[in-house]
Amino acid sequence: MDFADIDRDFRYDGELGAEPGEDSTSFSVWAPAAEEVELRLYSSQETAEFQAFRMIRGGDGVYRTVIPKNLCGTYYTYAYTYNGETKENIDIYARACGINGKRGYIADLRKTDPFGWEKEKYVTAESPTDAVIYEISVRDFSSDRSSQIAPSARGMYAAFYDRYSRLPSGVPTCLGHLKELGITHVQLMPVFDFEGVDERDPGSEYNWGYNPANYNIPDGSYSREPHVPERRVNELKKLVQALHREGIGVVMDVVYNHTYRTEDSALSSAFPKYYYRADGEGNYSNGSGCGNELASERAMVRKYIVDSVLFWAKEYKIDGFRFDLMGVLDTETVNEISRRLHEINPCALIYGEGWTGGRIALPNDLAAMQYNANRVPGIGFFNDGFRDAIKGDTFSDEGLGYISGNYHFRQTILNGLLGHSGWATSPVQIINYCEAHDNLTLWDKLSVSVGACSEEDRKKMSRLAMFLVLTAQGIPFLHGGQDFLRSKPLGTFIYDHNSYNSPDIVNSIKWNMLEKNIRESEYCCGLIKFRKKHSAFRMRSFEEINSSAEVISSPDGTIALRLRTEPEDVLILVNPIPRAKMIMLPDGEWYLHVSDVGCSEKPMATYCEGVIVPPISGMILIRKKEN
Repeated sequence: MDFADIDRDFRYDGELGAEPGEDSTSFSVWAPAAEEVELRLYSSQETAEFQAFRMIRGGDGVYRTVIPKNLCGTYYTYAYTYNGETKENIDIYARACGINGKRGYIADLRKTDPFGWEKEKYVTAESPTDAVIYEISVRDFSSDRSSQIAPSARGMYAAFYDRYSRLPSGVPTCLGHLKELGITHVQLMPVFDFEGVDERDPGSEYNWGYNPANYNIPDGSYSREPHVPERRVNELKKLVQALHREGIGVVMDVVYNHTYRTEDSALSSAFPKYYYRADGEGNYSNGSGCGNELASERAMVRKYIVDSVLFWAKEYKIDGFRFDLMGVLDTETVNEISRRLHEINPCALIYGEGWTGGRIALPNDLAAMQYNANRVPGIGFFNDGFRDAIKGDTFSDEGLGYISGNYHFRQTILNGLLGHSGWATSPVQIINYCEAHDNLTLWDKLSVSVGACSEEDRKKMSRLAMFLVLTAQGIPFLHGGQDFLRSKPLGTFIYDHNSYNSPDIVNSIKWNMLEKNIRESEYCCGLIKFRKKHSAFRMRSFEEINSSAEVISSPDGTIALRLRTEPEDVLILVNPIPRAKMIMLPDGEWYLHVSDVGCSEKPMATYCEGVIVPPISGMILIRKKEN
């Protein structure tokens, strides 16, 4: 079958899915090559009995039917017939579902809105570079007892509603910690309906959620009542509302590059082969590394992805989207998402992984890869080169980075501070980070690569890593718990590289570690506040950076970078070496605001001519310009 002909003859721009009205419910599904499509209505999630209604095919390839009744509270599926074989599956446009996502559910979504939802607004920012992103898994956030969240809400959406959880010492955890830390956006690891965790007993299994099942429905394993379809919708909206009330935006981690199932996925049932790319031999292409890859360049696959993103933005007031393996998608689809999303929310953040999980069946120049950043202006990409320069090769436990002894990375670090990635067209496209949910945490990486160093020196390295991420041009990204040395131990000196299905004992954030490492978190908090107050770290164009930046001579391995901005000159000094280094200063009086021990808006010391930078540390000095 020629899918190009299908796109030409049957492209459809209208609404799809189930739409309940006052006294009727309409159903529409795009399946132009199907021999027959049947609507099946169920009274419950478990019953085997159903009412069947034959749908009528239109010339646009859409099968439709209207039932003269408001069917809210009813479960439904579609049965598609191809080549005489009938397969039943959930509607790919379903917006609510029963337990484990097997059947769609017809809901009045307005009745799922929490109190005050009609006034809910997006979190705004003048520029994406004003954002500070903090990655969190809903489950990891509160599943540990040390979170001090009520047992019934641990690992659930509901944990985000608690503004007052505290450690015995009074130190805030969970939402209180996010507010105190000063981050601007939370990036939620997948919360759409995924496979890998039985919603009837979520505690018995664990999964990060990169196993897409139903793209437009919240996952039920994070709901206190997963068997009640409306509850998961309401609870996720309340999570967004709780963060918004603290001035924190919500970024949704989305996985439009593959589905968990292939032959028996809802997409395959709706139109076999159409939603997936094939290799030269007609087999499913596996650029995701997960068995298949979505053919985003096809008209109705693109529509499906764009419709889904817009649905989350409109219905759940999601402030931004992080695209998993964004390199699998085509640039036209990503640009269309950006255009349509920014019509709704001009401040929406859009970024992703500029790579794939394998070879994709799409020409290189059409893929939304890091090296094609110029083809998707305004879209951010994770800066993995800066990441590896900071801490060492992510895929080599023993690999050393700039902070841990490999000073050959000095130029790469300097380029990172200047936003000179080699691929970005502006700082808006750069997501700077040194750890995320994948691979070893920074603290575990240091424990392996420089475990012979003292704990105090490793803490200095961790601080320096946060210093580099939060002073670099671009958008800083922190992994949840990174600020207090999050670890994923499997045993003595053994750490989890890929904890996607490891138990809570490994993945959960141990909030008692915040108490132990409170000085590290306070340092991170100080850096965030300082970044917010000084626009020198949040420039919006390379023209602005290049016209203000000056690299100053400094001892081998160290960095001295001057930013001539208004109304102040900023000096960033970096010494990764385990010995103090003297760096000569430009003329004038320079006031110390950030050192290895803390950050302050009030000067902590004044220097002229030169300053001794302590071992494994960064400093920021400021010289006010005369009027």
